[in-house]
Amino acid sequence: MHESPYQPHTLSLEGLERYGTVFTYKANPENATPMMRQFLEVKQQYQDLILLYRMGDFYETFFEDAVITARHLELTLTGKDCGALGKIPMAGVPVKSIDVYVPRLLNAGFKIAICEQMEDPATAKGLVKREVVRILSAGTVTEPQQLASHSAHYLAAVLLPTGFDESNLQTQCALAYADISIGRFYVVELPYAELLNELERLSPQELRVQGVLQKSDIPGIPGRWMPHVPSAIQQIAPCTPLAKEVIKHPQAWEKVCQFFQVQSLEGYGIERHETALIQVCGMIVHYLNYIFLETPIRFDALERRFLQHQVRLSSNARKHLELLNTSKEGYSQGSLYSILNRCMTPMGQRLLKEWLGCPTHHLPELESRLEAVEDLVNQPHTRQLLRQVLPNVYDVERLANRIANLSATPRDLGALMQSLKVLPRLSQTVLRASAFYLERVKAFPPEVGQALALMENALQDDLPITLKEGGILKAGFSTDLDDLRHLVTHQAEWLQGFETQERNQTGIKHLKVQYTGVSGYFIEVSKNSASQVPAHYTQKQSLSNAIRFTTPELKAHEQAVLEAQNRLFEVESQLFLQLRRQLLAYAPFLKEVAHRLACLDVLQSFAEVSQQQGYTRPQLFETPCLALTQVRHPVLEQQLPKGRFVPNDTHLQGRNPTQITPTTPSPQIEIITGPNMAGKSTYMRQVALCVLMAHIGCFVPASQAKIGLVDAIFTRIGAMDNVSGGQSTFMVEMAETAEILNTATPRSLVILDEVGRGTSTYDGVAIAWSVVEHLVESVGARTLF
Repeated sequence: MHESPYQPHTLSLEGLERYGTVFTYKANPENATPMMRQFLEVKQQYQDLILLYRMGDFYETFFEDAVITARHLELTLTGKDCGALGKIPMAGVPVKSIDVYVPRLLNAGFKIAICEQMEDPATAKGLVKREVVRILSAGTVTEPQQLASHSAHYLAAVLLPTGFDESNLQTQCALAYADISIGRFYVVELPYAELLNELERLSPQELRVQGVLQKSDIPGIPGRWMPHVPSAIQQIAPCTPLAKEVIKHPQAWEKVCQFFQVQSLEGYGIERHETALIQVCGMIVHYLNYIFLETPIRFDALERRFLQHQVRLSSNARKHLELLNTSKEGYSQGSLYSILNRCMTPMGQRLLKEWLGCPTHHLPELESRLEAVEDLVNQPHTRQLLRQVLPNVYDVERLANRIANLSATPRDLGALMQSLKVLPRLSQTVLRASAFYLERVKAFPPEVGQALALMENALQDDLPITLKEGGILKAGFSTDLDDLRHLVTHQAEWLQGFETQERNQTGIKHLKVQYTGVSGYFIEVSKNSASQVPAHYTQKQSLSNAIRFTTPELKAHEQAVLEAQNRLFEVESQLFLQLRRQLLAYAPFLKEVAHRLACLDVLQSFAEVSQQQGYTRPQLFETPCLALTQVRHPVLEQQLPKGRFVPNDTHLQGRNPTQITPTTPSPQIEIITGPNMAGKSTYMRQVALCVLMAHIGCFVPASQAKIGLVDAIFTRIGAMDNVSGGQSTFMVEMAETAEILNTATPRSLVILDEVGRGTSTYDGVAIAWSVVEHLVESVGARTLF
């Protein structure tokens, strides 16, 4: 199964044609040398990928791949003489440096096929056998060195309905997304407007979309599959188009069931008639089956997500409130994340970003988080002990997933073993706590201890990176392994004893027993002593001043050592792979441990910053109230000298659905006025940030906070055009305002800053006036205007 042909590259195929490059699809294999004929046979199966072709210590690229690779990696483009084909472009990178170059190609939007030598060139008869063993793309990398430890790594797929109209924001669409590094696979059905918001939140590394075949203008050049989705989607993530044939409903149902090894998807909450959800899952499954050729990737389950407990954040709200990055520079420093991130593990950092991007208004869950934060704020000694122990925990979430996929290296198991050893100390640390999230750390499933015992019994303390380096398993773990090691590691002692024996028996004082990689084992005597050599010595090599001999006993020892060296690697490899298969049964329990530790890490981070900055536990209500006393901006207060930030109060009351008019003294709308640089925007944003922090389970920067749960936070801030999208400043303002007026509810929080700025004064005032009236009379949302 192979993908559709050529994907769009930064340097198009038509562009390459104009540079006079020879293309593989034009090359006649009959005119090629045997090695290049082999390359063309492989390349024909992976025409839309850059083929890294192993030749000795280098991965070489040829033809159009060489031109693209040389330009993007800044390599020297050379040529290779290929007989009747003539001289073709060639560029290569060292095998040992592949991890440096691959990410650069993936980030540029290319996919890569790794073609390895399947035989030892020294012993192969004729042409070395080669096969593609791995396909790499931006959304499917699993190598730790190519993953950001503090961020999720998503491969996503989008399916739009037939006859999709981009102007209808409520059109139902399907979205599936998977993080291969942690083994999670999600699917959700949602309106188009929410789809854009979710894609912004997820920021996938690669997005599978419907494709359309675009014919080439140049004769002989094949067409390319191009994304057939709105530009709004293409601007969010790199899109990989997919032919329609691979996502037909019956085949998709069967492939997804087969992928998750189930008879039906109904157990995951997906009915057979829900075609869009099944097809969008099939888009990812099809791709994963294509990418992972030898070892299929495993996921815990297929999880169907719903948005009813999620606080809706538009892309504008995420940007204007600077949750993960600053809006102008895109830096993490200066964002809300940088203020709240006191996490000690990569798992905690990823979970914190997930909570910030996906707040919840599920009251029981928020109260559970707040209870844990309060426990840790009130127990500073416990909190400090946790902060001392947690740095000793590695990324258990990704380590457990590598065990689930049978791809864990010896050093991965070593890191997991060290992490599990820390668990008793963590449990002891929270013994006095009573909150749910802390109770979960007091005891772990017994299977976790069993997995630790397996590794402790087998693994050495100092482990190599790869299996080939050896020295993985402890002495005493295997008798056969110990015997082989003894033979290999004590050969110097044997040689010394054999040398002494031969000197005594022959009477040759300067006789030496030595070993070289070229000559193997030999007995060396000077030519002057050659007459004293016994008859059972067989001459092996003659030098200018010495003669080298061997004996049956020395030959037997040499053969035994060589066999032992080969057997040593084979036996240790098999024992390690057996240990890894044994640990496979414990992967679900290890992932559960990882989730508990990640939650603990985020909550201790909340407690740490709350205690240091004087935050308060908010009181949460189901009614649409908002009463903040002495509220501060969590980011700006840390950028100013202590005591310089002036706190403010806020009192708002949204309209209850059962009420026709408000019955409380608090207003529904506050109109904020004042001169430039007076702090109007700061005041409004600090209220929104305070509300958002409460909805992730964190204490808030206020002396007192009563917050009615919100279903959405909307922002319309600043003046900005969208020329590429055909929208003026005024049109952007009106589109954002219309979205708020059409989707906000009495439970929402609305921040409107500068409405009507993009038109004349009187028209702008009229628009602002009508917007306020509509918010009061029809929407009823808590609003700062």
